[in-house]
Amino acid sequence: MDKGFRRYGRDTRVHGCGRDREAERIGLVRPGARSGEHRTLARRRSGPDLQRTKRQTPDLRDEMTEQGLPEIDVRRKPSMAKLVLQLLGFVLGLVLLAWCARLAFSEENREQLQNLRDAPLHLVVSLLALSSIGVIANGLTFWFVLRPVRRIQLTGMIATNALATFLAYLPFKLSLMARIAIHRQRDGVPIPLIGPWFAAIGVVLLATVAPILLMAAWRREVDALWIVILAVLLVIAAGVLTIAARTVGGQRGLRMAQTLADKQPIGLVKRITRSETFILFDEGLEMLGSFWQSLGAIGLRVVDIAAMAGRFYIASRIVGTPMPAGDSLVGSVVYFIIGVFSPIGALGTREGGTAELLKRFGEIDFEQLALIALVVTAAEMIVNAVLAAAGIAWLRPDRLIRGAGRGDLSSPNADSAGQSESDSR
Repeated sequence: MDKGFRRYGRDTRVHGCGRDREAERIGLVRPGARSGEHRTLARRRSGPDLQRTKRQTPDLRDEMTEQGLPEIDVRRKPSMAKLVLQLLGFVLGLVLLAWCARLAFSEENREQLQNLRDAPLHLVVSLLALSSIGVIANGLTFWFVLRPVRRIQLTGMIATNALATFLAYLPFKLSLMARIAIHRQRDGVPIPLIGPWFAAIGVVLLATVAPILLMAAWRREVDALWIVILAVLLVIAAGVLTIAARTVGGQRGLRMAQTLADKQPIGLVKRITRSETFILFDEGLEMLGSFWQSLGAIGLRVVDIAAMAGRFYIASRIVGTPMPAGDSLVGSVVYFIIGVFSPIGALGTREGGTAELLKRFGEIDFEQLALIALVVTAAEMIVNAVLAAAGIAWLRPDRLIRGAGRGDLSSPNADSAGQSESDSR
């Protein structure tokens, strides 16, 4: 039997920061395992025809319940009221989009519309290229953040991100649901690990956006000094993330949390600090526990935001209403954040919200700003539709539904080995 054999298989690996004893206590690794054994992937390939058999093991949720640990219901369905509210919100977003379109294509923008019809080819190509760069950079960010604790296939990650980006236009958080389903079914990423992973992505986003907005508020003109100061702030942000992750993470952080939980009277809190979900939360800290890892993730997010700012900059020149670089940068940040956090879908809310904020921030009329935002969205939708179609062709959702698409893509060499035998092309 391989030394790294898990009681529950690969979906419940616990990583990093001295969690061996805690992992052994709740039964995630065998007793007496050497330090760091929970990091080793216990799989061997003996050839392309190797067929893996399912191990008859108890369900993790049942085992956790028997041990008195909180059970995580990942199949909980949203209430009908929430679905109705999200549907109404989506309709409201479409109404807002139609209103922005009516203002953008009004008589006041006759000159800008003519400029749009006569747009130079190189500007149109640049706009589409920057939209593609944004999708790829966003996918690379997800892949890079997860890499310290679990390696999955890079092409599959970019394909998943392309599909999720296109689904972000729709309500019901279909984009988030698609990410979770694909990474769990295809890449074997356990549900308790997906939460810390997405949380780390959010922390990286905050560490990137905050310095950019701070610089934009201080100085609207983007020049060499502006870029140098921003770079220094981003390096400082990466250092702060690393120090915080190392301070809170590790066995010391676990003991601290459990000690504080033991001193309070609520039993549920005590059980939560000893649950698999809480232990796996440390993996989110490990994702940011290296300075170069944090700095690289922030750098990829900067590329994504810079590409979006370039789209606003080029779109404003296509319609004949040039925006300053600072306004383009602020507009890109607002456009991105609304698209990520809007519970009713991105359509309408991004365009209206971005145009309204830029009107207050700059000197361009709302109608012209709405036209610029619509041009950005139109180019983005064209690119996202093409990339999403390519992503669907690569991911083969029919295989995922049948359960045949889940390959051995989480091995240390997954990003260079290509598809597994069970999902070969």
